[in-house]
Amino acid sequence: MAGDIELPPPFPRAASSAVEPQHLLLTVLGDYWFGRTEGVPSAALVDLLAEFGASESAARQAVRRLAVRGLLVQSKHGRSTSYARPPMTEEISRARMQRAMRFGAHSPDWDGWWTVVSFSVPERERDVRRQLRAGLRQLHFGLLYDANWITPHDRVAEATELLDRLGIDAGVVMKARPQLRDGQSISYVDAFELGDLAAEYHRFIERYGSAAPDARDGRFAPADALVLRTTLMSEWLSFRITDPELPDELLPDDWPRHRAREVFVEVYDALAEIAAVRVRQILDRHAPGLAAGVSFHLARDAG
Repeated sequence: MAGDIELPPPFPRAASSAVEPQHLLLTVLGDYWFGRTEGVPSAALVDLLAEFGASESAARQAVRRLAVRGLLVQSKHGRSTSYARPPMTEEISRARMQRAMRFGAHSPDWDGWWTVVSFSVPERERDVRRQLRAGLRQLHFGLLYDANWITPHDRVAEATELLDRLGIDAGVVMKARPQLRDGQSISYVDAFELGDLAAEYHRFIERYGSAAPDARDGRFAPADALVLRTTLMSEWLSFRITDPELPDELLPDDWPRHRAREVFVEVYDALAEIAAVRVRQILDRHAPGLAAGVSFHLARDAG
C-alpha cells in the first residue's frame, strides 16, 4: 500500500461487542465464499477475523454463536473442526448482497400516494409509544405532525401488523394524497431526518473517495484491501437500513446518494481481486485445497 494512504479504521475491536465479528464474518464469507459447500477450518475463520483486529477468543466466540444461530454448520474431521454455511442461508445471503449492491442505482417509482399512520397513545403507556415510533422508523416512516407518520412506500400491511403487535387500538393506517393549501409546503428533510443522513453520505464520500485513486492503480496490499473493501461494504449496507429511499421528487436537488454509490462501486470493484488474494493466502495456511474456491462479487454486475 502507498505509504501516505490513511485507511479508514477497521471494525470495532472485540472489546466492544461480539456482534461485530459475527456480522463481519458473514460479510466476508458472503463475498468471497458464496456458493461453496465446503467447510472452512475454524482456525482460518479466526485468522480472517484477526485481519480486522478481533482477538482469538472473540473470533472463536463469534463462530460458536453463528453456529448456535444456525448460520454456520459445524463438521469434524479428526481433530480439525470446520464450518460451512447451510444451503438455506446461502440464497438469503445472495439476495442480501444483491440488494446491497443495487441500492441507490435507481430511484423508486412513486404513484403519489402516501401510507399514513395516525395514533393516540396515553402518557401512561409511553413505553408502547416509544416502541411504536421506533418500529415506524424501521419501516422508513417520517414524522409529519405530532402522531402522524408518513411514507411514500406501500407499508400498509407492515404498519397494521405493528399496531396489532403492540396492542394499539387507537391507531389507523391509511392511504392518502395530501392537499396542500396555497403557499403551504412540507419539509421532507425534517420529517425524514434527511439532514443527518446527508451528512453521513458526505462523510462516506470523503472517507472512501480519497482511496479511489490508489484502489484503481492497485496500490493497496492484499491485507489492507480486504479490510478496506469489507469495511466499505459494511457501511454501505448500513445505508440500506437508515435511508428511507424517497423518490427523487421528494429529495433535495443535491442529494448525495448517487455520488456515494459511485464511490462505493468504484472502490469496491477496484479492490476485489487483491482482497481475494488475501483470503486465499489465509485459507492456504490451513487448507490449501480450498484457496482456489475463493471468488468475489462485483457491484457493477448487479446494477
